[in-house]
Amino acid sequence: MGGINHQPCGSGLKRSVRLSRAVSVAYAKFMEANATLEDALIGELDGVSPVQSLGAWEHARDELGGLVTLLDHVVEAFTASIDDMEAHPFLHGAILQSLDLARLGNGLWKADAVNIGDPIFIEIGTELKNGGFERVFRDLKQRFVAHRSAAQRILETFEAGERYAREGTLLRMIEQNELPFRLDFARLMNPFTRTMQMFSYSSLISIEVHYRSTHCKAGTSLLQSEAARP
Repeated sequence: MGGINHQPCGSGLKRSVRLSRAVSVAYAKFMEANATLEDALIGELDGVSPVQSLGAWEHARDELGGLVTLLDHVVEAFTASIDDMEAHPFLHGAILQSLDLARLGNGLWKADAVNIGDPIFIEIGTELKNGGFERVFRDLKQRFVAHRSAAQRILETFEAGERYAREGTLLRMIEQNELPFRLDFARLMNPFTRTMQMFSYSSLISIEVHYRSTHCKAGTSLLQSEAARP
């Protein structure tokens, strides 16, 4: 999702885009693993051979294993970005400090670009003002470290559920909570989704700061195109 990369107003743009891609690929892999899991459950519902459902279950397990690796890559990309921020301080802190977050958020809410009434936008904006992008990136990095642990836990649950997939009782074991999958899944799904919102919102604020900097012509803003819309 090229739409969530941060604009550092400096030499780190390539690193920023690589970070955005790593985040996007990891989230896409997670959703892909979930869709493959649904294939295993649909197979049981359709009465296909357990061998076929087992194949989908094992595929989902492998995708989750890939997710763990991809989350490692995300953490590495955050580390590289943070190191770059330390070497090349943010050039437009004054613009960030002068930004009216409530006004910007309200405009983005009206444009349907931010969830209506979502407090995360103001929270992440306040953290940016208080600690800068480096602090936000450090916090986001720790969230991805936690997501990696949650993904590893789901992977272990998948391994424990393999025998149910072989027996064709996977759906029943999940629905009766004999296999504690749902809670483990929620422990990754919901925090991960919140992190994606935080990452996207901080990106929007970053881009707005960039638009208001000397890198762009005067008057440039995220809401510029919205104001010009007929």
